[in-house]
Amino acid sequence: MQERLTLLIYNEGGSFVRLKLLSKRFLKISGVIGVFGLLIFGFILVDYGYMKYRSFQSGDLKTEVHNLQSELKSRKKQIEAFYTRIDSLQLKLIKLNQLEQEIRSFTGIHNDAGDIGDYGVGGNISDDTDKEICTAEVYNNFLENMDADVERMDQQAGDQSEGFQALWSTLREIKAIQQVTPTMQPLEGGWISSGFGFRKSPFTNQREFHSGLDIAAHKGAPVRATANGTVSFAGCRGNLGKAVFVNHGFGIKTRYGHLSKLRVKEGQKVKRGDVIGEVGSTGRSTGPHLHYEVRLNDIPVNAEKYMSAYLANKDPS
Repeated sequence: MQERLTLLIYNEGGSFVRLKLLSKRFLKISGVIGVFGLLIFGFILVDYGYMKYRSFQSGDLKTEVHNLQSELKSRKKQIEAFYTRIDSLQLKLIKLNQLEQEIRSFTGIHNDAGDIGDYGVGGNISDDTDKEICTAEVYNNFLENMDADVERMDQQAGDQSEGFQALWSTLREIKAIQQVTPTMQPLEGGWISSGFGFRKSPFTNQREFHSGLDIAAHKGAPVRATANGTVSFAGCRGNLGKAVFVNHGFGIKTRYGHLSKLRVKEGQKVKRGDVIGEVGSTGRSTGPHLHYEVRLNDIPVNAEKYMSAYLANKDPS
């Protein structure tokens, strides 16, 4: 006979009510199932707790990853800024070098120190940069190298700038000397009737030193300044008759004698080609002509060497 679990329950009258419920076998099975259920529930609770723990850890990892990504973006921006600076400096150096070469080629002034160097142009930072500089040590070394490159090109740009300043200073001096060098002819037309140096005097037939050139021309022909300068004398001067002296600076002076008229005054600034007088025969002269002198540090030199080939001929007759 199977044993069953009996439950006694009191009623309102105080008597017992007899109830037959479940068998002991069923209760054992139910107990076993309950224990397994409790074990499963406990496992679920433990697993849930572990999942919660992992979730917290995952949140921390996400925060750390986010921070690392932000730091990498910041590093990438810094590196891109370096690349931009370097590219800008490289382009400046290339343009400076090209301009310098053009100027030197035009003027014939060569750089004895040689070229500063060949310059390459960089580009935008690559996507692999994050992998290459992921560690703080590598990144810091990278920035130090970038700083060194920028400083090096800054130094090169400074050297180029100094070179250009020296070059332009030389060019300005050359230009200034060219402007005051009497390279043009003082007359349009005419011919050299008496050259520079010793000659037989047309008045005494004695040997004498002729300090300039005699350029025969029609009376009244315009006489022009052969270079930029300042009129240091305008008036009558002994054997030269009516004369104009021009001081060009750098120890260069020119003299124009035997003029019939003066077109300038003492102290007046003149430029190459300005009319300063007219051909005449004043002073010690045998006929209309211009006495033209070039002096270096007050020493007469052969003016014919400064004039164009047009006048560098003797009287064709």
